[in-house]
Amino acid sequence: MKVFIKKIFLFLLPLLFIWVALESFYRTVESNYSYKHRMISNSYNDIETLVLGDSHAFFGINPEFMDAKTFNVSNISQSLYFDQLLFDKHIDSLPNLKNVIITIGYYSLSQLKNTKEDRWRKYFYHHQMELDVPIINPLDVKKYSLALTRRFDKSITLLHDYMYKGTIVGCDNRGWGTYYKSTNNIPLVEGSRATAKRHEDFLMDFEENLVRLQSIIAYCKKIKCNVYLVDMPVYNGYLKLLNPSKLEKITNSCNDLATNYNNVTYINLKRDFRIEDADFYDSDHLNHKGAKKYTKIINEIISDPKNQN
Repeated sequence: MKVFIKKIFLFLLPLLFIWVALESFYRTVESNYSYKHRMISNSYNDIETLVLGDSHAFFGINPEFMDAKTFNVSNISQSLYFDQLLFDKHIDSLPNLKNVIITIGYYSLSQLKNTKEDRWRKYFYHHQMELDVPIINPLDVKKYSLALTRRFDKSITLLHDYMYKGTIVGCDNRGWGTYYKSTNNIPLVEGSRATAKRHEDFLMDFEENLVRLQSIIAYCKKIKCNVYLVDMPVYNGYLKLLNPSKLEKITNSCNDLATNYNNVTYINLKRDFRIEDADFYDSDHLNHKGAKKYTKIINEIISDPKNQN
């Protein structure tokens, strides 16, 4: 029996070592989540404009080109569920907030909570952004161990990136995603097909996410803060592959919010006449030049006195 136990121990020892090493990595090395949390917490008194949203905001809205002091707390695949959690956590600590920007993409209003996009990310919001995330079961062991949240190969790739680059943070000190330069290696036309297929959830029920938006908007109205719903530019070939009925419903829903709340402005840029192929990193993300161009356009709209309530 002792020999058997010893063999079990020797078998488990390397696994334990790997777990401890990965847990230490995730707990001590700064990521986009922990970095953004630290930076926003250190900038509460300065922030006048807060940017929420997914990768379209993360890569597409660069605070450097905003007149007001802006912080971008968006992230890759960040749903309106987490936008609301982040807003609720930080809003009472932002005494000078005047504007909230929320990007609205093709899947934003239909996206369910706790889908595959949240499979591992939800734990990082909890651990590294200090959010109380109700979709995490208290009995879920991953709530207490980040090393268990991702596939082993993904963790090793991340560790390799850290050893090679010295960091896994992919944003600047204002929260803008910095690594979508120029364009990627996939042609826009070819990429459009794959991206449109990936983004199609076949859902048309927007109720839950509209309630989340209304909650944010109502609180902003209470504190005299303007809300800008921004439909970011996308490549026309990608747009043509999307469900036109859903696109129309998204536009109508955002227009309704702008009509019903006098602190809301809907900025629909997905068919903007100034869009050029050179603006894009891929079919639905701006590159750094496109981000500069369209951040300036958004800034002009926000800075217009007629949009200030």
